[in-house]
Amino acid sequence: MTRGAALISVLTAAFLIAPAAVASVGASQAALAEQMTSATAASRQDVQIVVNSVTPQVARDPATPITISGSVANTGAAPLAGVSVRLRFSRQKFLTRATMQAFADGGPILDSPWRTIFVNEFAPSGKVPWEFSLTPAELQMFGFGVYPLTIELVDGVGRQLAAQRTLLPFASKDQPVTRTKIAWALPLMDQPHRGDDATFVDEGLRQAVADDGRLGKILKIAETPSKGVSWFVDPALLDDAQAMAKGYMLKSGARTLKKPPDQGAAQWLQRLRGALSEAPVSATPYADPDVTAVSHHGLDTATGIALTKGASIATDLLGKDVGTTTNWPMGGLVDHDALDVLAVGGVKRVLLTSAALPPNPPLTYTPDAAASIPTVQGPVDALLVDPVLSQLITPADTSAPGSAALVTQRFLAETAMISVERPDEPRSVIAAPPRRWNPDPEFVTALLKTAATTPWLKPVSLSSIKPSKTAVPRSDLVYTEKDAQGELPRSYIGTVKKLGNRAELTVAVTKDPRRIFDTALLRLTSTAWRGRTNSAGPLLKQLDAAVTTRTNAISITSEQRTLAGKNGIVPISIRNDLPDEVVTVGVKITSSDRKLLTIGAYESPVTISPGKTKSLDIPMIANSTSGGQTTFKVQLTSVGGASYGLPVEVTVNRTGYTEIALVIVGAALTVMLAAVMLRVLRRHSRRPAKGRRAGRPGPRAVPEPAQHREGPS
Repeated sequence: MTRGAALISVLTAAFLIAPAAVASVGASQAALAEQMTSATAASRQDVQIVVNSVTPQVARDPATPITISGSVANTGAAPLAGVSVRLRFSRQKFLTRATMQAFADGGPILDSPWRTIFVNEFAPSGKVPWEFSLTPAELQMFGFGVYPLTIELVDGVGRQLAAQRTLLPFASKDQPVTRTKIAWALPLMDQPHRGDDATFVDEGLRQAVADDGRLGKILKIAETPSKGVSWFVDPALLDDAQAMAKGYMLKSGARTLKKPPDQGAAQWLQRLRGALSEAPVSATPYADPDVTAVSHHGLDTATGIALTKGASIATDLLGKDVGTTTNWPMGGLVDHDALDVLAVGGVKRVLLTSAALPPNPPLTYTPDAAASIPTVQGPVDALLVDPVLSQLITPADTSAPGSAALVTQRFLAETAMISVERPDEPRSVIAAPPRRWNPDPEFVTALLKTAATTPWLKPVSLSSIKPSKTAVPRSDLVYTEKDAQGELPRSYIGTVKKLGNRAELTVAVTKDPRRIFDTALLRLTSTAWRGRTNSAGPLLKQLDAAVTTRTNAISITSEQRTLAGKNGIVPISIRNDLPDEVVTVGVKITSSDRKLLTIGAYESPVTISPGKTKSLDIPMIANSTSGGQTTFKVQLTSVGGASYGLPVEVTVNRTGYTEIALVIVGAALTVMLAAVMLRVLRRHSRRPAKGRRAGRPGPRAVPEPAQHREGPS
């Protein structure tokens, strides 16, 4: 112990003195040091050390050997000679996760050489295997904890050419340890692929659900039951898969193709139902909408609709009760506005990154993964994800030689350190990979199995993690300006909102309780479009076309009309081309020039049966004796008065009276009047005189419209 402490003191002093010594080096010495550094760097680029395995991964018996094996490769063009593979180790275990992180990131090596394997000759492109076997007792590992280990390649003078660091956990089977609860939150999400409910804009889902596709890989993980795994499933993904399995329409350029049922999608969905039948599952809101963005930019109702539809569709397609009471905001970040909207929608728990709710004051250990946040609906539980553990479940490339072994050792070391930090205080941790992860099924299933057999871990479901009575004091929710800038932009949400208003009108004029465009609009608000709203363009274009088609299904027949005389009836027709829905629309008619044309009273609103045309007779008065043309506009509206579609302009021809026509008409009237008066006088001469009332002719009345007629469209 004394010699080890002395060694650490000497090395620490060396690291502290080194900067001062370097500062005093002359120009020539600095140049020489730079050349040596460059030469060393070049050598390191030509050599690669791989750690293939550490067996056992967790040392438990002081007398059972630990075997570390791997290989060293010469990737350069020149042979190497006189090099050695050396194992370095320290009996001083780490005290915090921070110091362990510093070591893993390339910080000072405070271990010392223990074993060396000499390599006599190392040819170009050659590979030399190596193996070290030592017992924990030989390495003087006696206490529960994590120890540093380095495998390095050195030249004949001891200069390091390459190195690989790893970590060795030790937990004696005779020494009880406090178990840390661990829960895994695994996402099953994708980007939306349909513009409207009937039309796909790409075939990316077909590729994703294949066995070697991203969603096919996740299915393999789900089909291997593992303790402590809870799933988050986007119902829109299930909905897309079902639509594709039944046969679908595909928008391809200017054409829309009819595609047969896709067996791959059908099999994937069927296998998924079986894999998740017994697993804990939560549904995201339908299409995983960007909750913070829609809350900030005026689409508050979208979240509530998505939560309701998400639970309903997931329950139907998975064949089991699936709720949305646990929510996973994008990136594990949320502010109070969005959290209040979620709480109003029935959310009781949110899965956040630990950075979103940091301890205040900061702690030197890992706190429990559960906390509580106040909302307008009362407290909501916050389940806090450990970022390091989450990163380890999705390494960059587990296919690289030795990568899986090193990542597994790091995971074991991180979880062991959590237990070491507070050995008498049981806590919980959560690991969650990125939303649209692309995992290695073999590596993930092996890691989950390892976690289930590790002596200091206890896998549990996500729902079993709850805030303790003695909660750690934490700061308020952290949601920065940079976080807000990552949301779907205001301009994009504004476009979706306008399209939503138009879609809402097509539903408002019918008595159909279905909101047929809701799911399509939610797909446009998906978090999948963050940072890439251009990719949502095909969906937006397709939905806009679908809304326009439905709007145009209720239309006004526009043709030129003639008003003969000073007043009369001008008919217009309204068509309902919807095959199975009754519509009720308001009619608003306005004259382009009221001095020339006055509109009389007419019926509004009117109801039109499916596939029928309603004719309306509109009374009108021409306020001028001269002929010519004038126009009036017909605007359909909802019952509430909102404009429905574009107005239609109708031209009216007014028939004028020439002087000759007036003379002819006047003469005809004079003759007719004389005949009538002669007849009256004859009758008068035959009857006794009676009192007669004088009267004055009243104003010309606007003609009464004929009864409205409904005929075939």
